[in-house]
Amino acid sequence: MFTTISTSRISTGTIYKLWFIGLFASMLPLSTLLGVLSAFGFNTVTWNGQPLHGFSGLFGGPLIGIFISVFFTAVFGSAAAFGLWLFSKFKPITIAVKGNSQVVAN
Repeated sequence: MFTTISTSRISTGTIYKLWFIGLFASMLPLSTLLGVLSAFGFNTVTWNGQPLHGFSGLFGGPLIGIFISVFFTAVFGSAAAFGLWLFSKFKPITIAVKGNSQVVAN
């Protein structure tokens, strides 16, 4: 069962953490797969307009995935933090969580 939590504000660190975990957990396996395909000669990884093959493709794929995760976390995390901050000025934020949840006061 899900537990509903209502709060007036979510910290920006939590917003960035959620964005990074979501992007990293999805982009790293995808970019690693593309790097493996590149190691076998497919043109799946490019750097500066040039396709990478062999070891450089195998190494470059996950590296590009990490870079994309960090870049999009910075851009979309900032946009989400601003949007949630603006939303919190009008209504409390309600989220549903599952699992062992506990309230920790800071």
